[in-house]
Amino acid sequence: MGGVSQTHSPLVDHVPGASTEDGSTSDGHRELLAATARHYGRPLIEQSQVDDGDTGVIDGWSHTAILVSGPGAATWLNDLISQKVDAIQVGTSTRGLILDIQGRVEHAFGISAVDDDVLLLDAPGDADAAALADFLARMVFWAKVEVSTPDLSLLSVVNPATSPASAAGTGVPDGVTAPEVRYWATRTLGGHPVTDLWVDTAALTGTWDALVAAGARPVGGWAADALRIRDRHPLLGVDTDDRVIPHEVPFFIGGTGADDPDMQGATRLARADDGPTSAAVHLNKGCYRGQETVSRVHNLGRPPRHLVVLQLDGSGQSLPEVGAAVQAGGRTVGRIGLTVQDADEGPLALALVKRQVIEKLAADRTSGDNATPPLTVDGVDAAVDPDDIVVDNTVRPGRAAIDRLRGKV
Repeated sequence: MGGVSQTHSPLVDHVPGASTEDGSTSDGHRELLAATARHYGRPLIEQSQVDDGDTGVIDGWSHTAILVSGPGAATWLNDLISQKVDAIQVGTSTRGLILDIQGRVEHAFGISAVDDDVLLLDAPGDADAAALADFLARMVFWAKVEVSTPDLSLLSVVNPATSPASAAGTGVPDGVTAPEVRYWATRTLGGHPVTDLWVDTAALTGTWDALVAAGARPVGGWAADALRIRDRHPLLGVDTDDRVIPHEVPFFIGGTGADDPDMQGATRLARADDGPTSAAVHLNKGCYRGQETVSRVHNLGRPPRHLVVLQLDGSGQSLPEVGAAVQAGGRTVGRIGLTVQDADEGPLALALVKRQVIEKLAADRTSGDNATPPLTVDGVDAAVDPDDIVVDNTVRPGRAAIDRLRGKV
């Protein structure tokens, strides 16, 4: 987080119309949300303009850059995380997780190979980033690597007018000169291309002004969260709890069954030239903490819960708080994350819901019955997004092998 002594981004005071007020009722997470502007006067229009293809710029001051540098940095990091990065190519980006011994997600972050021996990681929220940097530093031992947190701030350009390959090879969109940008990477958000720019915090406001002068429209955290929820991209500890495992979150693990080649077949040892996957977990790599849970669930079982989008009834006076229980027929079947007003869909939130509920909803849809009790959260009617009512009926690779040994197939 650039400027760690500050409680909020300098852009909150610099940009006209910037507001930290939010349409949600997530009081328990308001401090994190208010670190950057939630909107610039027109939150729903800000999202709609991005969806229409306009170039936007998002203040990412609440993220922290963590650099891992030195000979063999990628190989060293590879042994600690869920992603395979020992063969990552310079200029490419991916995601990774750090798990505890039971396979629960402790940290989730982006990874960019920014030089031959340097990886850039980012994590939302100063506390999470500080804990991640501390963990990595404690794992150095005798390795010739260094973990540092330079004073950099993030600006994300959505629908950039200039592609990363242009601008004289700098990867910097129009309106920003190369010296202002220390590192850059590309990704998508809500189906839109994004160029992430890491700049010296001292140059944050000047870089923002240059981007706006070049035609980028300010986009607040409210709209950014709506696009993030569209991707089923959770904020760790907000949209998830401390028990979440990778297979419960498609954004972390990738697709299921036949719809994602990275998920097909049993887990196996890595090939030296394998690059990273587009998700946060690589199923074919060497050992790391928590890998046993990842392999066991993939090869033999199913996750107990699924992260889904909940559509909420917005006709009432209030919306659920982060962590509120999702209930069906008076029984708790999950927990909800941050509620966001989507420009097209109304109030939405990510929620971890029991797998059996998703299976029952799928059966109801097939049969035409309504046997599953309606969902509610804090008295607000809720429904699982139809796109998330999906059941993976593929036979798990390990289970198929056991059946063959027992002569069942």
